[in-house]
Amino acid sequence: MSFRTKLILAFSGPLAILILLGLVSIRTITMSSHTLQTIFRENYDSVAACLKMKDAIQEMDRTAETFIWEGVKDKRISAEEGKFAENLRFQQGNVTVPGEQELTDALKKQWNVYRTLFEQFFTLSAEGNARRDFYREKLLQQSRLVTDLAQRITDINLHNMVFADGQARRKAAETNRTLMFLVLSGIVLAGLFAGIIWRSMAKSISGLISSVQEIQRGNLDLFVQVNARDEIGNLASAFNEMTSSLRRFRTTNRKELLRSQRATNSLLDTLPEAVAVCNPAGMIELSNQAAAKMFGLTAGGSLKDAGSERIAALFERANREVRPIRSEGWDWAIQKFVGGEEKFFMPEAVPILDDERKVIGVTLLFSDVTRLRKADEVKSGLISTVSHELKTPLTSIRLATHALLNEKLGVLTPKQSELVAAAREESDRLHKIIENLLELGKMESGRSRLDLVSLNAEELLLAAADRVSTAFADRGIAFSVDLPSAPSFVRADNLRLGIVFANLLTNALRHTPPGGEVRLCAQEADSEVIFSVEDTGQGIAEEDLPRIFEKFYRVSGGEEPGASGLGLAIVKEILGEHGSKIEVSSSPGQGARFTFSLKKV
Repeated sequence: MSFRTKLILAFSGPLAILILLGLVSIRTITMSSHTLQTIFRENYDSVAACLKMKDAIQEMDRTAETFIWEGVKDKRISAEEGKFAENLRFQQGNVTVPGEQELTDALKKQWNVYRTLFEQFFTLSAEGNARRDFYREKLLQQSRLVTDLAQRITDINLHNMVFADGQARRKAAETNRTLMFLVLSGIVLAGLFAGIIWRSMAKSISGLISSVQEIQRGNLDLFVQVNARDEIGNLASAFNEMTSSLRRFRTTNRKELLRSQRATNSLLDTLPEAVAVCNPAGMIELSNQAAAKMFGLTAGGSLKDAGSERIAALFERANREVRPIRSEGWDWAIQKFVGGEEKFFMPEAVPILDDERKVIGVTLLFSDVTRLRKADEVKSGLISTVSHELKTPLTSIRLATHALLNEKLGVLTPKQSELVAAAREESDRLHKIIENLLELGKMESGRSRLDLVSLNAEELLLAAADRVSTAFADRGIAFSVDLPSAPSFVRADNLRLGIVFANLLTNALRHTPPGGEVRLCAQEADSEVIFSVEDTGQGIAEEDLPRIFEKFYRVSGGEEPGASGLGLAIVKEILGEHGSKIEVSSSPGQGARFTFSLKKV
């Protein structure tokens, strides 16, 4: 017997019970409804006919009473008599209740008597009280007798309607019991069918479930016994073929995977850089010897065990932001000693994405930047030394130009004065560049010390604005200051912070054309005070934004007189010593906005 046949048998019994139950329910409800409709219709018609007869005879009584006093016979008498006779004939043809026929016959007899008396009444003389006495003693008494008979017919029909309602209730209760019996019978039969069929299928299905669980545990050497000849038996045979194929694939894939893994490890070990691959949870799945030896990133371990907060922070950012996270400066460099030699490594985290752009891993790469670091230090040292050596002769040149312009050594011609003034201007510019280089060198070498004090943010802004307001007015640029809504104090070096504002405002002045606007702002935000310098100048191109804080870098087309390319580099170093970071947002033709924050005291 096939699996399909077993299922059909399992469901055929409950289906048959359901069909039988539906047919019995429809038949019972239809019969009950038809019976009730017939009973109520017939009884209702009899009640309605009796009520109309009562109304007709009452109208006839009122006509007779009017005739007593006025002596005029109403023309509607014939219509009322016809109305009574018509409803009496209908009642005679609608007798349905036991005892109703006798009452109907009596009603007809008394109606005939009433009609005879009624016609006789109108023939009596108007003299004396003959009409009135006849009306009271005979006609009215006969009218009440006819009305009572009509009411009795009405009562037995109403009683029969109530009795029919009780019959309907009993029929409904009987139907409910029948339906309940059929439902219970269906449940028992369905359980019986299911039990019989399940016994024939349960063993095979249980065997298949156990086999699937074994394969989940990695047991591919399993063989399922095939005892049935139905679809489950065919499934068991296909299952055995599948496990056989999986055993062959496992043997082949294991060799290929082992070969690929060893080739990958050998390739990674040949790289000079340290490389490690982590899963999204931070577990290290793959690493070369350099990563394991210098950074403790061993396959099978975790980033937390490596003990480097900087590496863990890079990993978290790449995992969260789904983009490569690269170092932003020498501050990110990791110092290591290899064979007694100092080395510097720049970390980088690159997320590994699947087809749906979800992170399935992160690659950590550590590039050796020792030579670049040393070259930068040599360059900085050379620049600092050259700047220091140039300072003395430059001072002599500045004094000489000053003396010449004051004409202490003789009167100069206008052309000579112009040349000497240009030389003094250039020497002053060169002196400022040397001072910036020396200051930058001190900050980079760590020889510069901050004098941190509590400063009022409002006073800082007003002092910075006071130093440059005249220059903005001379160039025709609107300059405004937005002060914080409440007194706010920050901990900073007053002199160095003045240099920051001076450089930012000078840059805004240099890059904003006449008619533009520059704003200096400070506002509170939780535990910080956010400072910003915003202008409506020429803006900064997108390709220049990542490099504007580098030493000696100038933006495209930025060959302004007096610009050395050191101002923003000094700003970045000063704010870095304060534990802050400067940010810039700009687009060509839309101006620029520089922002940094300092913690409130």
